[in-house]
Amino acid sequence: MKPAARRTGLVVRDLPGEMIVYDLDRHQAHCLNRTAASVFRGADGTRSLDDLSALLGDGFDRAERMAVVRMALGLLGEAQLLEAGAPSGPASDLSRRSALRRAGLGVALLLPAVASIVAPTPAEAAVTCVTNCASQLSGTPCNCPLSNTAPPCDNVCFGDGTCGGAGFCP
Repeated sequence: MKPAARRTGLVVRDLPGEMIVYDLDRHQAHCLNRTAASVFRGADGTRSLDDLSALLGDGFDRAERMAVVRMALGLLGEAQLLEAGAPSGPASDLSRRSALRRAGLGVALLLPAVASIVAPTPAEAAVTCVTNCASQLSGTPCNCPLSNTAPPCDNVCFGDGTCGGAGFCP
């Protein structure tokens, strides 16, 4: 098996010790730790699992590295960051807990992690309004706090922390 990471519909940014991948189609952001990022970068469709495990370094034995690569591919697959046909579920019998028990805390740095959040679409973000304008930018949509007299989100925050406008907060 030679897994391939998706290369289209993604915005990828490398940061110190991690990688941020934004999926333009699903409006999801994924933060990959160093291990998951190494596997994602290396999964170009030409490397085998053994080749990918070599990218993780020599600090652990081959079996542990292979299990970590399978775990990373499972996480990347669950986040839909792999091309169709690549593994999509946890393909490793090595759980995070059993890895820590077997190898101690040192292996914790090697374990892959993918944290995902759903980002609002521009239309969803446009209708999000606040009830407290303190520390908000001027023009942020707002509701009148503790008042039902103005229509929802029919007002905007002013630079002084107050809410008002078309809905005329009392």
